[in-house]
Amino acid sequence: SKVEKQLQVISVLQWVLSFLVLGVACSAILMYTFCTDCWLIAVLYFTWLAFDWNTPQKGGRRSQWVRNWAVWRYFRDYFPIQLVKTHNLVTTRNYIFGYHPHGIMGLGAFCNFSTEATEVSKK
Repeated sequence: SKVEKQLQVISVLQWVLSFLVLGVACSAILMYTFCTDCWLIAVLYFTWLAFDWNTPQKGGRRSQWVRNWAVWRYFRDYFPIQLVKTHNLVTTRNYIFGYHPHGIMGLGAFCNFSTEATEVSKK
């Protein structure tokens, strides 16, 4: 339907804008915060960042709530993106996935492996 197509476009737009703008905007806000009376917030953030530095090597912080957002299903349906399972993988091991064609932003890889839009955990 027309409403569903608009929701698909909005979901892709929010992801692209987040990818392109969010990092730069948050960095600029943090630097600005250092120059205001709220500088303590920036200091606390950098302190937390120092203690949290190795979290990506430990597997990060996966949020099932975010992975299951409805926006990812609209994102999946816009392109449409599919996950095709060709082999059983042992869940206790680490893997490196090659993804082609990937482009600059890796939309399909993000949708398949960072969200539950294609039910990757069940496959």
